[in-house]
Amino acid sequence: MTEHAAGAARPWRTAVLAILYGTALSLVGLLAYRGAPYYATPLALRPHHPAFWKLKPGGTLGHPLGTAGSALMVLMLLYSARKRLRALSRLGRLASWLDFHIFCGVVGPLLVVLHSSFKVHGLVALSFWSMVAVAASGFLGRYLYAQIPHRQSGDAMSAQEVQARQTELVARLRDHHHLPAAELATIGRLSEPGRASRSLPALLVAMPLAEAALRWRLRGFRRRYRHLPLELYRDLGDTMLQHALLRRRLLLWERTHRLFDYWHVLHKPFAAVMYLFLVLHVAVSLATGYGWMP
Repeated sequence: MTEHAAGAARPWRTAVLAILYGTALSLVGLLAYRGAPYYATPLALRPHHPAFWKLKPGGTLGHPLGTAGSALMVLMLLYSARKRLRALSRLGRLASWLDFHIFCGVVGPLLVVLHSSFKVHGLVALSFWSMVAVAASGFLGRYLYAQIPHRQSGDAMSAQEVQARQTELVARLRDHHHLPAAELATIGRLSEPGRASRSLPALLVAMPLAEAALRWRLRGFRRRYRHLPLELYRDLGDTMLQHALLRRRLLLWERTHRLFDYWHVLHKPFAAVMYLFLVLHVAVSLATGYGWMP
């Protein structure tokens, strides 16, 4: 199945993700708002604050927040297991696992921040900033992942599959929507990625801006077909957009994959440090009894 076929499931997935993120982020925001007076209190004065035994890292709420955040960050590893273990290859779509991985990678660190009560120093600081680096680089990785065409299963398409899909889209524009060759050539020019000599860091900065500009120009281009029936007009616009984006991604195929490889080199060490200090933190907490006890 192609990226186009996967698009049919996107509205449902988007709605579920919106509910999950909305609920989780609202809860985190409410907890942060309710605890703001304590978090704003200087460290030396916090033991005298009424919420100290509740919101300190080992408090009645602070400790469960840390446990929940750590659990989510451990659950993130299930995506790697699903991706690498052949025995799990039939256990759900890889794209859904990635959505779960990212959700845990967003909400987990936020809960850990509340658990820390914004008190970050010493050895904990290294773990904390590694966690921040993992979360931040995760957003970058998700963007690069989206630039690589995928099948419905979530696995990356081969260059031959992308080229075949591109041929299908061109045929649909030409035969179903009766676009002349000149119009197809115009869409091709709009999707040109620009300077081939651009460095990889510059390309990374330019990619989202160029894609937004492409969508804007394409929206203006398709307005000349507003006389068509609404359903046909929407199908034409969707096919044009798929064709332009896929062509652009095909032209940037090698460079995008190189960026994704470099991202893995940066992301994995931060993740390793984060998990190492997570284990050490839990071990020390259990050894010293600093946990559920107030």
